[in-house]
Amino acid sequence: MRRRDLIAALAAGAALAACQRQQAKTEAPSAGAGRADPAAVVRAFYQPYMGENSHPQFEQVAPLSAALTADLAAMNARTQAGDESSLDFDPIVDAQDFQVSDVTATTEAIAENSHAVVRASFTNLGERKEVVYDLVWQDNRWKVDNIRTAQWDLRQVVTGGH
Repeated sequence: MRRRDLIAALAAGAALAACQRQQAKTEAPSAGAGRADPAAVVRAFYQPYMGENSHPQFEQVAPLSAALTADLAAMNARTQAGDESSLDFDPIVDAQDFQVSDVTATTEAIAENSHAVVRASFTNLGERKEVVYDLVWQDNRWKVDNIRTAQWDLRQVVTGGH
């Protein structure tokens, strides 16, 4: 009976250690770890949209991943060739026009040194909006790899997959 108890205790200890390793991988990195909070990064995207007479361009406000930058460049080339129309709204505010206020952002998931999902909520011209950001860790910072809502997915829009 002692041997069975020892084996059970070792198995329980191994399972606990595995769970703790998995939890450590999915928790947000601490400020001391030298990583920016993904939600704080996304909240900062909205600052230029909150000023009077501001006209930010989302590509200049949010750092974009290499893959999303390439997809946008390919879409722009197709647009110039007359093969498709350009992006006709700003995905950060989910609209063409904006007067943004009451911005909140929450990190929904994170994989250390890899990916994060952040949900931003805000009021635009009196309407409550939610936008989800898929972030990737590139060049020692969080970069936008996709932006989406319940109605659209930027990656699909720019690649023609609507």
